[in-house]
Amino acid sequence: MKTLYLLRHAKSSWAIPGQKDYDRPLNERGLHDAPEMGRRMLAKAVPIDKVVSSPANRAISTAIAVCTELGIDPASILQDRQIYLAGSPKLQQIVSFLDESAQCAIIVAHNPALTDLANDLAHAGIDNIPTAGLVGIELPVEYWAEVLPGIGKVISYDFPKNPD
Repeated sequence: MKTLYLLRHAKSSWAIPGQKDYDRPLNERGLHDAPEMGRRMLAKAVPIDKVVSSPANRAISTAIAVCTELGIDPASILQDRQIYLAGSPKLQQIVSFLDESAQCAIIVAHNPALTDLANDLAHAGIDNIPTAGLVGIELPVEYWAEVLPGIGKVISYDFPKNPD
C-alpha cells in the first residue's frame, strides 16, 4: 500500500508588475498557510518519506515550509522542473517513477493539474484544490509504477480555511 499527498502551493504574490510567473514568491497569507499545513500534517503524524516539488518559487517555498514543520531536511526535497507546466498525465508519470523505498510521498505542485490528478487517481470529486490545500490518497499498490487512474481512495482533504 502506498500513500500519496498532493499539496498545492500556498498563496502567491502578484505585487511585482511584470514578474515572471515562475518567480512569484509567497504572499503574507501564503507565508502563514504553508507552515500551518505542515503543523496539521505533523499533528496527524503523516509519515512522509519523499518530497517532490515544482521548483517554481511559490511551490518550493511551500515545500520548504512544510518540511521544516515536519522535521524533514529541506535539502532532501527533489525539485522536478517537469512539474511546473505539467498536466495530470505528466504528474501521473512522475508518480510512477517515485523511489520505491518511499511508502508515503508528497508532490507540491500547481493547479489545475493537481486537482485533475486527485480526480483522475481517486475520483475525488474536487472542483478546485485551494492554495495550500492537501489531498491524501491511499493507493492499493506495492509499486509506484502500478498506480493507475481510478484506483485510489481519498483519505484526507484539508486546506487552511477548512472549518474542521
